[in-house]
Amino acid sequence: ENVEEVKIQNKNSKKLLSKCVRNDVSCFVGKTVSMPNDEKLDILDNLWIPNVSYNFPKSGKRNLKFQHCWLHEFKWLVYSDIEDGAYCKICIFFPSPNECVGKGSHEATGRLVSDKYDHWKNAKEDFKKHEKTDYHKFNQLQEKNVLSIKEKKTISIDLQLNEAKKKEVLENRKKILPITKTVLLCGRQGLALRGHFDHGLESLQTKFRIDAGDCNLENHLNTASKNATYISPRVQNEIISSCNNIILKKLVDQINNAECFALLADETMDVSTKEQLSICIRYFDNGEKKIREDFLQFVQVNDVSGKGLADTILESISSFGINPKCMIGQGYDGAAAMSGQFKGIQTRIREIYPLAYYIHCNAHCLNLVISDSCNIPEIRNTIGTIQSICNFFGYPKRLEVLQRFIKDLFPSSKASRLKQMCPTRWLQRHNVVILYEEMQLAVVSALEILSNNSSTGSSGSIEECSWISSNISSQADQLLCAVKKLQFQVSLYVLTKVLFISVGLSRSLQLENSDLKTALDAASCVENLIEQLRINRENEFMKLFETVKKTCEQIGISDFSLPRKINRQKTRNNVPAENVEQHFLRSIFIPFLDTFLLQLRERLTSHNTILKNFSFLLPKTKNPSKEQEKSILDLHETYSSFINKSKLMTAEEFKLWYTFAEKMK
Repeated sequence: ENVEEVKIQNKNSKKLLSKCVRNDVSCFVGKTVSMPNDEKLDILDNLWIPNVSYNFPKSGKRNLKFQHCWLHEFKWLVYSDIEDGAYCKICIFFPSPNECVGKGSHEATGRLVSDKYDHWKNAKEDFKKHEKTDYHKFNQLQEKNVLSIKEKKTISIDLQLNEAKKKEVLENRKKILPITKTVLLCGRQGLALRGHFDHGLESLQTKFRIDAGDCNLENHLNTASKNATYISPRVQNEIISSCNNIILKKLVDQINNAECFALLADETMDVSTKEQLSICIRYFDNGEKKIREDFLQFVQVNDVSGKGLADTILESISSFGINPKCMIGQGYDGAAAMSGQFKGIQTRIREIYPLAYYIHCNAHCLNLVISDSCNIPEIRNTIGTIQSICNFFGYPKRLEVLQRFIKDLFPSSKASRLKQMCPTRWLQRHNVVILYEEMQLAVVSALEILSNNSSTGSSGSIEECSWISSNISSQADQLLCAVKKLQFQVSLYVLTKVLFISVGLSRSLQLENSDLKTALDAASCVENLIEQLRINRENEFMKLFETVKKTCEQIGISDFSLPRKINRQKTRNNVPAENVEQHFLRSIFIPFLDTFLLQLRERLTSHNTILKNFSFLLPKTKNPSKEQEKSILDLHETYSSFINKSKLMTAEEFKLWYTFAEKMK
């Protein structure tokens, strides 16, 4: 993070003060004359800039302080945390060759250049005077020339005067180009950059290019000295870092062109036990005319509190070149540090940017809906049994037995194995449970064979297998006993029934071009279907129970008696019932539907309150009502910083939109 310790001598107390800063501008005052231009530009890109929540110290009798808005008004201005003063970064990094300035070159540069500026009372007047000075304009011209050379708009003077050097540069570029392309190819395909040892791009990748006829690379590797092959890990990292900077700049340009965006962020710990914050931006691409969600960076964090994460996010997007004032939305999970109403990230960001509304991730909300609904003991035990079965058949020899039965019983099936359950993503759990229900006959047959310490031969006959140990047989028998219970089968089909309805919603919520209205409409459809199941519970469950009976006959379940009841039992579900169908209807089907509906309304459909403020933008009538016209004016007032129109023009355009929408119907 380019942290360096700077010692400053206090003239009054003559004591050494130490402060840890990040590329503070005062560290480079008077030290940039002999500095290479590439190093200057690199320092300027990483120069420390205070974020919007930075508390500037007060000074003087009037307790005046530096204002953060000056940094946006005067692009050349930069603040020093060490000196508590302002400087002109252009005049510091691109100074004129003469030490003195002014008419006759007899005036010292003074404040903003060689000395700090801290007279905040007349700051703006002095900043405007500095902009008009000749030496500031000359330094701006020097900066423009250096940037033009870097962006290859012009050729530097030394290259123009030295054709030999220009030719050498072109040759060097020919050498580095195939190496760069190799790194890019490995990055896109997810291939390892190293060979048997971590000594760079060795053997396999470079050999492919040479064998394909890359003469430049072959000649370079054969003639270059060992310390100038440009295939070392350090060069790889520099190429990857350059690619990152180029991609990030393009994304930032697209985001800034959109003029407004929503922030998406999540924090987790990686395999090296470092806390990583992933930052994504959701915006409307004016070029492609569609909504995009682009990942920007992983940012390492040390403070995982709401304040620490909020400061990291704001500082990061500012360093990327994105204006945080254009943030109109936030999307996180439901963790306290993220969504807390008092100290969460969304609260602290909204204190600075009130228009950045927070919306809990809808896909995560659906995960929580299903997860909380599955806390019913019978459903929870069913999912646990399915997960154990999936883990049991995760070994090659056991899987081979299962695959033989799948091939015999389901010859047209594309699936050849059970899937593993993901602990977080319920979309994958949907697929796991549904796939198990489809393959249950093959699973039961395989468990019966393994529990009897035998296997099916290639001809279909049952034969003894030495690899089936007593432990394997015991596990298979335990799982078979759990599957051959009526309660498991009823819970499985009830769960599958609801998952069949919600799987489409789960997929649609994870589409990047999905909006809030589309998501809530889909959630409302699911809610209506589940509610219809709840209303017609007896008829729907009877149909479901008939399917359960057929399955029980196929796998050998004959016990359809009522579970034993005890008056004082607390752990057993002692619902009053006259028959077994009524018992499972009241103990599993109805509680599961009620819990699902309750959670769906609390977590997902509650977002309608946010959408209600914008619903009048979607015409349902030919002409807007007076209340709707008043609402558009209120909305114009709220988002006046994004709308470059008068209220009257907005109101008339709103009426025109209603007329246009009516014709489109």
